[in-house]
Amino acid sequence: MFLIFFVSLLITSEIDSLNTLIVKDSTKIDSIVSINQIQNDSIFFQEINDSLQKYGNIPIISKSNDLFYEQLMESKLTFADAITYDVALDTTEAEVQFLSLFSSFEFLDSLSLDDEYKRIEYNMMLNASIDYYQNKSVSINKLESPLSMALFKEKLQAYFYKQELEDVEFVDETVEFIEGHIPITFNSKVANNVKYFSSNGAKKGVQLWLNRINKFKKIMLPILEEEGVPPEIFYISVIESGLNPVALSYAQALGPWQFIASTGKVYGLEKNWYIDERMDFVKSTYAAARYLKDLKAIFDKVNPEDLNGENWYLAFAAYNCGAGRVLKEIKRSNSTNFWDLNRLPGQTRNYVPKILAIFLINKNPEKYGFTVNSEPDMNWVVKKIDKQLSFNQISEITNVNLKSLQTYNPEVKRGIIQPKKDSMFYDLRLPANQNYDNFDSLYSLLKEKSTKSLLIVEHTVKRGENLSLISKRYNVKIQDITSMNKISAKKYLQPGQVLQIPTQGYDEYVKSLINTNNTTKIYHTVRSGDTLSEIASKYRTSIKKIKKWNGIRENDNVIYVGKKLIIFISANDYQRINTNTPKTVNYKVKYGDSLSKISYKFGVRVSDIRKWNSLKSDLIKVGQNLIIKTKN
Repeated sequence: MFLIFFVSLLITSEIDSLNTLIVKDSTKIDSIVSINQIQNDSIFFQEINDSLQKYGNIPIISKSNDLFYEQLMESKLTFADAITYDVALDTTEAEVQFLSLFSSFEFLDSLSLDDEYKRIEYNMMLNASIDYYQNKSVSINKLESPLSMALFKEKLQAYFYKQELEDVEFVDETVEFIEGHIPITFNSKVANNVKYFSSNGAKKGVQLWLNRINKFKKIMLPILEEEGVPPEIFYISVIESGLNPVALSYAQALGPWQFIASTGKVYGLEKNWYIDERMDFVKSTYAAARYLKDLKAIFDKVNPEDLNGENWYLAFAAYNCGAGRVLKEIKRSNSTNFWDLNRLPGQTRNYVPKILAIFLINKNPEKYGFTVNSEPDMNWVVKKIDKQLSFNQISEITNVNLKSLQTYNPEVKRGIIQPKKDSMFYDLRLPANQNYDNFDSLYSLLKEKSTKSLLIVEHTVKRGENLSLISKRYNVKIQDITSMNKISAKKYLQPGQVLQIPTQGYDEYVKSLINTNNTTKIYHTVRSGDTLSEIASKYRTSIKKIKKWNGIRENDNVIYVGKKLIIFISANDYQRINTNTPKTVNYKVKYGDSLSKISYKFGVRVSDIRKWNSLKSDLIKVGQNLIIKTKN
């Protein structure tokens, strides 16, 4: 009960005092008991009820058996869960709970809110959630996953608009069914999604989708036809990823069709250290088509008549939440009509309407205020590669830039084509608008990338394990593990998480990334006052490279005192840095100079320049004389 008291206390305190309490006690919290699992505990239930009443004046206990009030109570419990995890600084779980909370609003929206008291309670709950999320949350702004604060706010707007817009007039009908296609139903749920996608809050993102659609249609539709599935399935990838091959969800689903690793493996999508075929827009489309055919076959057994092809709706729902969940709801509701399955997760209930909505918008974009500027088509030629080569090497002999190579071959994760066994080849795509007459002769001269000495072991994290324990087990540096997996050293490892452990040859691999023959690896220990910008200037490199060598996230600029950073520098710079006798230079400030530019020029820190010259700020004047102590 200590945890219950702790959470209750935190929820009802001022947010400033929350921060103080959490820093002191968060290390003691190894796990949080789900509120939903113990809602029958009357004492606990009453405490959460009291807390939510104090927080947002929203009672959690309802005596009604009405479906609206049942769902409202579930939403309040989810809200309590979200607050619990948030104040415990369990950012990942808080994120999941908030996502579930927003989905519950969808279901509440789908129910009749003609009753004035229902609408009052709904709005009270919605506003309390928005207020807490935007103004009082402790950890949400620290999210490390692709679901950023901005995306969450966008989701909130999706449910906020209902209070501001008039009710949608609609015709509840299904367009005439065409054999080989899915039925197109137009009802209030579809109409609401059309209206939202066309609103200011979502229009910018939808515009990007529409601009990509024609390009990917030309790639994916022939595959869907080959596999014998309706072409409308294409729009699942639009809703799932916005047709972004490298899209990654909070649940670690990846690629244009958002496969999780286990399902991708079942449908033949290879995933290893070198490649992840979930990101390949061709291979993943084949896999998605086969997966959806299998799902459709499940519901054809349940509903063999399938008069209007509406079993595809059930297959779509199963693609989102799993076939077992849909079958359970079919049994409970005694109906195979997707629109009758009102106990499915909120996200799933809105999934099919979203697919239909984006289909309708794409059919007539001008009607909904869109002007489509289609991205250029992707046409390519295939070259058979039987060597382990880097994209840098391919770029040199083809004059295709690295960005294009990655765009046409998104499955290649690290810019290195994986070694093939025996006589197997790798099918490398190259843009078709270039001449490759000399490719074969130049290719024969390329030497295989010497990364075969790099040995990678996959490690599945067990409960209680941390980076320190794992590094000791494999006798590797923590820094190498974090760099290899692009994670922070302070990140909490989840049981079941798979890590790539470089047991051999990692230094040589990292060195190869910088494409420099004569380099030396050194370690820089972060001192008080250091910044990534200053460190990059000192070693005459870039912040981007330092982040890449050390597994630091692109949008993260925080470094900690005492942290050892891997730096690769040229032999000349190494000699310069390790020369013991510094010399003093009098430098006259020129027009356009800044302390940052001067520090880069001489390979020293900005803070040192300020110290040598007793500067209180970074402000310098043209003609000013500065003392520089350099080893050049």
